Amino acid sequence: MEPGETAPTFHGTQTPRSAAVALQDFDARVPLWGIGELDDAGRWIPHHLPGLLVVAPHPDDEVLGAAALIAAALRGGSPVTILAATDGTGSHPPSTISADQLAEIRTAESEAALGELRSLSSGVPGSDDRAGMERLRLRLPDGELAAHVGSLSEAIGAALLHMPRGTFIAAPLSQDGHPDHDACGEAATVAAAQKNAPLVQYPVWLWLHNTPPASSSPPKTPSAVPWAAARCIPIDAELAQARARAVAAFVSQLGTELGTPVDREPGEPVLTAAMLASVLRDQQIVFPGTPLDFEGLHAERDDPWAVTSRWYERRKYALTMAALPGERYRRAFEPGCSIGGLTELLAPRCDNVLATDISGSALEAAARRVSAENVTFRQASIEEWPEDALDLIMISELAYYLNDSQWSAVLARAAETLEPGGHLVSVHWRHENAEAFRSGEQIREDLLAVPGWTSHGSYADLDMLIDVVGPVGPSVAQAEFLD
Repeated sequence: MEPGETAPTFHGTQTPRSAAVALQDFDARVPLWGIGELDDAGRWIPHHLPGLLVVAPHPDDEVLGAAALIAAALRGGSPVTILAATDGTGSHPPSTISADQLAEIRTAESEAALGELRSLSSGVPGSDDRAGMERLRLRLPDGELAAHVGSLSEAIGAALLHMPRGTFIAAPLSQDGHPDHDACGEAATVAAAQKNAPLVQYPVWLWLHNTPPASSSPPKTPSAVPWAAARCIPIDAELAQARARAVAAFVSQLGTELGTPVDREPGEPVLTAAMLASVLRDQQIVFPGTPLDFEGLHAERDDPWAVTSRWYERRKYALTMAALPGERYRRAFEPGCSIGGLTELLAPRCDNVLATDISGSALEAAARRVSAENVTFRQASIEEWPEDALDLIMISELAYYLNDSQWSAVLARAAETLEPGGHLVSVHWRHENAEAFRSGEQIREDLLAVPGWTSHGSYADLDMLIDVVGPVGPSVAQAEFLD
C-alpha cells in the first residue's frame, strides 16, 4: 500500500503505518496555521475566530482531534458548540452493556473532559468567556453515519444559525479512515459550502493507516489526503496538561471495565497506547478547508486554467500590467500566484515580489517559470499574510474562492499593510462560477468600501473586471508633472 492510501477495512487496531520519527519529521515541516500566533506565554491565539462548531462523530473525538481548536476559541472568549453526532453506543457489544447505559456513560465522560478544557479560558488577556461552551446530542446511530450525511449536514447548518457570523466548522478529515469520521467530514464540507462558513478538518485515526510524505514536495503517487494543506497548532504546556486530564476522562475507551470493546482482543481497549501516541503529539495537525482542490488541479495538469495558451489570459495579463499606476514598486505581494504567469510580468517592475500559493505543485511550476532573484515563492494559505509594509498587492482570480471570514480578514490585513501611495489590484472573472462565494462586482464594492481607500482606475468588459484601489493619492500625471 502506497503512502496516502487508506486501508480498505479499518478497525483501529492496526500498528500505526507512520513511525514516530516519520511523524516528527512531518510535524517539523508543517507551517503554523496563519490565522493565529503565539502569545508571550506560548499559547496559540487566533486573530479572528468568531465562534467554533465542533462536529464529533463519537464522544472523545472532540478532544483527541480538536482540543487545540477548542482551547484557542475558549482562550479568545469565543463561543464553542460541540455537536455530538452519535452517543458512541457502538464501542461495546450490547451483550455486555445496554446501548442506553453506554450512551449516558460516554456522554458524561465527554462532558467531564470538556470541563477540563474550560479551565483554559482563564488567565488569557482579552478572554471574557462571554459565551462558554455547550454540547448538543444528535443521537444518530453509531457506525451508520454514512447513511445520514444529509441529516447531519442539515443539523450542522441549523447549529450555525445560533452561532456568530464567521463561526468556524471543525470536523474530522474526510479521509480520516473511519466511516463515521469520513461521513462527518463530508457533511461538514457540504454545510460549509451551503452556509458560506469557514471549515477546518482534524485527523484522529489518519496516522494509523497513512504515511505522510517524506518531504515537502508533492508525493509521486497522488494522495486523497491534502497533505500540502496541513497546518499546525502548537500544544503548550498548559494545554498539554488539560488535554491529558480530558483524555483520562474517557474511562470506557481506555480500559475494559465495561467488557471487551467491539473489534478488540480480550484486554485490549478502544484507545490503544499506539493510537494515543500517534494522535496526542506536541502539535495538533489541522487541514483548513478550501472550496476547490487546488493541489489536485495543479498535480493533474501543468496549466489548469490554460493561462499560457489562451489569448484571453495573455490579454488579461497585459491589461493588468498596463493598469498599474506605478512604474516601479518596492515590495509586491501576490497571494494565489498559481504557476507564476503574472509573477513573471511583475518581476521586472518590482524590487521584491513575494508570491504564495497553497499548492506545492503550482509553486514548483512557478519556480521553473520564473527564475528572477527578486522573486520569492512560498507555500502558504491566504491567512498567512506578510507582516511588512507593501506598496503593491495583486489579487487575481482569488477573492471569490474565499469564504466571508477569509475575505474580511484579507481586506483588514490589506488595509493594515498597504502603505500610503500603494495600490491593490483586483482582477476577476465576471461570468457565473459555481464555486464562487461572491461575484466580481461584489469584490469591487467591498474593495471600494475599505475606509480611506479610493479608486485609482478600473477596466471592465463582458469577461473581466480590473480595479486599482488604495489610499487616496495623486494620479500618475499629478505625481509626475502636474502641480
